[in-house]
Amino acid sequence: MTKISSLLTSLTSFTVLLVSLHATAQETHPIIINNDDIGFSRKDGELTVPYDPVAAFDQHTIAVADCSQFKVELKGLSWCFSTAENAQAFSAATTAEGENHYIPFGGGHCALGLVFNNLAARGDPRTAVRIGNHLVLNGNFDVRARFLTDTNTNMTQAATNFQSAISEGKLID
Repeated sequence: MTKISSLLTSLTSFTVLLVSLHATAQETHPIIINNDDIGFSRKDGELTVPYDPVAAFDQHTIAVADCSQFKVELKGLSWCFSTAENAQAFSAATTAEGENHYIPFGGGHCALGLVFNNLAARGDPRTAVRIGNHLVLNGNFDVRARFLTDTNTNMTQAATNFQSAISEGKLID
């Protein structure tokens, strides 16, 4: 009787593990990382700090944005800017299909996280670096340095995993 009880306990534990793994695999995350519906932002305690994606992309500077003065709505999110010119540049870059090259690569997820299929890892706008025609974020500066050690391979793998996660319904709007 003890062996049967032990086997049943093991089977129950295994079933719980499988259910847990299935639930984890079915978790969804936003396609575009945001905080309080503001894209290209981060949390500092309870405060949402918006950054200017145009300044990061075009001027290679990290600028805190002013949502009260310079804001554009796109893809259901607010995108904030440090100047009216940057807000205008962002609007002008938006295609009829709603695409915009100023939106961070991989939706603002941590690029190295995407390499390893970590869809929960958020990119920090302060780590923004322009790689080709992409604004790439990572979770912190050490992670960014690791990502940049093999940029081409990592960009390819991150892009592949990002698109697969969208196709599989793991990343949603």
